[in-house]
Amino acid sequence: MKLQCQVELINRSHLNLNLRNSHKYVQATLALGKEPKSENDFFIIYFSTTNKRGTKYRLKCNLKQVFTRCINEGKSTISFEDPQHDLYIRSEAIQLKCFMRLLKSCISGNANALQLSALSSLSVTAIDNAPTKLVIEDRSQFPKNGLPRTLKSLYINGIKMCNFRREVLLLKHLTVLDLSNNEIEKLPAEFGRMPNLNELYLANNEIGKNGTVDWKWLLGPEITKTLKLLDLSSNKLKSIPNAIWKLQKLFTLKLDDNQLEKLPHTISRIKTLRYLKISKNKIETLPGGLLNCPLEYFDLSGNQFHCNTRQTTPPDLNTWSFNAQKLVHLASEVFLKNKVYYAANIIPYTLVEFLDNVNVCVCGKLAIDDKLYLNKLYNMDDYKVVIFDDNNTNKIVGFDCYYCSVACMRRKYSFRGK
Repeated sequence: MKLQCQVELINRSHLNLNLRNSHKYVQATLALGKEPKSENDFFIIYFSTTNKRGTKYRLKCNLKQVFTRCINEGKSTISFEDPQHDLYIRSEAIQLKCFMRLLKSCISGNANALQLSALSSLSVTAIDNAPTKLVIEDRSQFPKNGLPRTLKSLYINGIKMCNFRREVLLLKHLTVLDLSNNEIEKLPAEFGRMPNLNELYLANNEIGKNGTVDWKWLLGPEITKTLKLLDLSSNKLKSIPNAIWKLQKLFTLKLDDNQLEKLPHTISRIKTLRYLKISKNKIETLPGGLLNCPLEYFDLSGNQFHCNTRQTTPPDLNTWSFNAQKLVHLASEVFLKNKVYYAANIIPYTLVEFLDNVNVCVCGKLAIDDKLYLNKLYNMDDYKVVIFDDNNTNKIVGFDCYYCSVACMRRKYSFRGK
């Protein structure tokens, strides 16, 4: 049996000589077999990208210890007496359990009925070298034995795939997933648990076809910590969830060629956002918080900003209602300022929803009270990173501006306004 995995090899004899180990996992293959002239002598051969000839470890009277406490997480350790090596193994949990079960049978002497390869037939071929990238442009290119669990990049393009393939959820090492140019309408909520996904391409699909979208797959506990690029262009989307701000590592967001009429104000809470593309939509105004975002590229061409040519007049800020804050606003400000963790099982869901939907002031701070609001017009010629229509001489855009305080509203009202 062969196990495709990642292995860190620790030489215990180096520890006695105060020599440092590399402490790096390498792509490897562990092969379990039996001696050709003996039915009871078994061995493990360790092949890797740096050790293509392989290292042979006898099992009989040579196995020091086996650690399987974290086997459900796909981790295990095998320790040998001669040579003094420890193999730290990381692999897909189900395959690792099968390998360890077979190893246990070899150790206990219950492997007589097992079909193990002899030493002469064991080798590592190009097929055994675990693939990390797979490109599928035709349905016939899908592997017969399923997608390799070692994949880091997967491209499935232009095959008119309607349903998301759930076997993708088993690819724990996946960092790049490209499902562009298909007909996918929804993704399962479990997709949000992908632990290492950095780039997700879903351009030219049908995610917004039915009008309402279940965004649980985008707001899972793992993907919100790792996703850096999200491409949702050409998906017939009419709205984006307010909770998109939870993608705190997001660097690039592409929403062009949809049916969006507005952007969520919370998008300004993504501090890492540098590339934003919202061209070819139906947007009339933009969130005021974007004025303070350090964007390096902002494409807003092909929208309907010309439909909004009026800006609102400021209210009377001397009234009591604007200067007296509610208790919930004061408490929310403390929660968000100190980054206190909150969830629906800790505080009421209505408060969770309130905290998630807090707007961003034009100064960059959080605007708790939505009463401090103005619609202001800004000239996009003043912003070099903005891409506008080349044939449109009128580059005036309306911004829905929320303010964090009365003092900030007074200070910012005439700032660069048109």
